[in-house]
Amino acid sequence: MTAQTLENLPESCGVYVYLDRARQILYIGKAKNLKKRVLSYFYLQEGQTTPNPKNSARVRDMVAKIASIEWHITPNEHEALLLEDRLIKQHQPRYNILLKDAKTYPYICVDMDLPYPVLHLQRQPKEGLRCFGPFSCGAKEILQSVLERIPLAQSLSCVRATRACIFYQIQRCKAPCENKISPQDYASMLQEALDLLENLPLLGALLKERMRTLAQQERFEEAAIYRDRLAKIQELLGRLQDSTPMRALQMHLGLSAPLERIEIFDVSHHAQSHCVGAMVVFEKGKWLKNAYRRYILESKNEYDQMQELLQRRLKRLNRPPDLWLLDGGKAQVRLAQKILARACLCIHVLGIAKAKRGGRVCRSMGDVPDVLYTVDRALRLKAKDPCLQFVQQLRDEAHRYAIAFHRYRSRAQIV
Repeated sequence: MTAQTLENLPESCGVYVYLDRARQILYIGKAKNLKKRVLSYFYLQEGQTTPNPKNSARVRDMVAKIASIEWHITPNEHEALLLEDRLIKQHQPRYNILLKDAKTYPYICVDMDLPYPVLHLQRQPKEGLRCFGPFSCGAKEILQSVLERIPLAQSLSCVRATRACIFYQIQRCKAPCENKISPQDYASMLQEALDLLENLPLLGALLKERMRTLAQQERFEEAAIYRDRLAKIQELLGRLQDSTPMRALQMHLGLSAPLERIEIFDVSHHAQSHCVGAMVVFEKGKWLKNAYRRYILESKNEYDQMQELLQRRLKRLNRPPDLWLLDGGKAQVRLAQKILARACLCIHVLGIAKAKRGGRVCRSMGDVPDVLYTVDRALRLKAKDPCLQFVQQLRDEAHRYAIAFHRYRSRAQIV
């Protein structure tokens, strides 16, 4: 393993794989920052690499065997967790077992063939089960919340019992063990539970409503339980929502690598006065506020303003993003491609043009089918498509930032 190889690792979220000289996998791990994590295994001095003496003897023994490294970049940590899990299960690396780092993430499963199916957590689901997940966080909280709301049997042992237990007394179960509910009525309740598992945002909304009710009744300790559960579910939803549109956008653009950093551009002016431009940055699932930039523009029409904005951005471009998103259509996309070609840079470009009805521009409220443009085609997604709504959110943040700067410049001129 050379020091140059380590120095060239991406500072991205993903999964790394250590291999020995025979190309056998030694270890699989995940990292928010691949370069930082992998470097922690090594000690670099004068271009040479040795095992980091701060690590345990078993880790140093593993590092001494590393001949090469492979890595897989993922859109976010949630995807890295799941990919790491799948690869460890597939390859069973020796040092993942020794170091007790092999994780499996739970599913919520149910055997629909039983007369009284029971929802339960399972890390290695058997064939024939209906499963939800895997969940990198919040699985226990999701299951608890569903079972508190819908009085299904709480565990497999409950169904096998011969007498009703405490859950029946507190109205958390209908006692199928004593045949106090028919399989048909139980199936109706089960379907309600499955609907919630398929609609986690609704489950989150129900938890929030319950938490507020308890707080209003000054039952603060109970409200805190729901608050903590809600936080876990919202964390999971955030990961899933960011991951899904990003992955869909990657597929629509036909890209082999995930989109990690997107720079979004917009211009703003009023009657060709106080012309300004703005750039905002979305990186690894969040807004990178310290990378936002504002520009005072000399050009008077929007086409020339966008050209000036992009050319000025290139002068201070230290790390090329994966995508430029422009508020505009074909003309702006082609303009950006020409600018990048002259600079010998390869950055994918996407434009988003506002939809028009009756010749008038429609402002997006989550129900407008704005059109996406690449250099050679138009993408016409449905108004409710999560991918389109994600791109609209990116565009709207750049628009908000540009408008705020324009208003600031206008007020300053008046004063």
